[in-house]
Amino acid sequence: DADISVEEVRLKRLRRPELVLPQGLAMLEKQRASLGNSQWEVREQVFLAALDLHKFEIARKQFELLEQRFPTSLRVRALEGMIFEAQAHHTGLTSEQSMKLAGRAMEIYTEILDEDSFNVFARKRKIALHRGQGTAESIASAIGQLNAYLEMYPTDAEAWKELADIYLDMQQLENARKALEEVLILAPMSYLSHLKLAEVLYTLDEHHLARNYYAQSLELKSANNARAALGMILCTTAIHNKAKGKSEDSNAKLMEIARDHLIASYKTCKGASKGPELRAVEAWLKE
Repeated sequence: DADISVEEVRLKRLRRPELVLPQGLAMLEKQRASLGNSQWEVREQVFLAALDLHKFEIARKQFELLEQRFPTSLRVRALEGMIFEAQAHHTGLTSEQSMKLAGRAMEIYTEILDEDSFNVFARKRKIALHRGQGTAESIASAIGQLNAYLEMYPTDAEAWKELADIYLDMQQLENARKALEEVLILAPMSYLSHLKLAEVLYTLDEHHLARNYYAQSLELKSANNARAALGMILCTTAIHNKAKGKSEDSNAKLMEIARDHLIASYKTCKGASKGPELRAVEAWLKE
């Protein structure tokens, strides 16, 4: 991992601030001339890594350099809002201090949207701020703004995922289901989204449909996907019980597949292959 470069982190969209910060600062100190214009991308990466690690002085310094180079950039202005956001969540602050910092961030994003109502970054940061406040009123505002955003940008899979997560937090399962269905239209290869939708459907007692999504999740990621295997076991068992032991042959086959996957997951889990965890799972599956 230590050999991962700042460029690889950027291209792969990895969240590795502990690697980016020292490597990025070293690049900016020793290789600035050879970096050319790409130094500004590196500075933004260093800025974000510093925020993640609550190194606010470093983040502020990078922001100031970016602002000097791009004084009219709305993107750069939004970075200052992110500083206030991160500071608002820093430990050791009173609730009044946190609210003041969050309010300053909100002002910056609102100003950006006043200049450019289609600025996606500022709009998403406002939504994140509302969600982070955690009150019923702020969560309702986040939902409203996300739905308004998705009317303008209906192909943003990440926004649909966030909306689904908010609905799940609020136990609004039917709304979460609709949002996750939109995610899968846009990102059909996401094993995790199949898994989340399966769990929602299972909770809604739609066991046949849930079983299908659990199976698809396992198809997309067969290794170390114990959640999907366990979910499929629960679904096939529920279907079998509802049918009073007369469920279709395919249900029994899926149950067997799920059992094999679950046992394999425990066997490949470090320290579990010879431990009580595996024996407990095998005993449960025999019941």
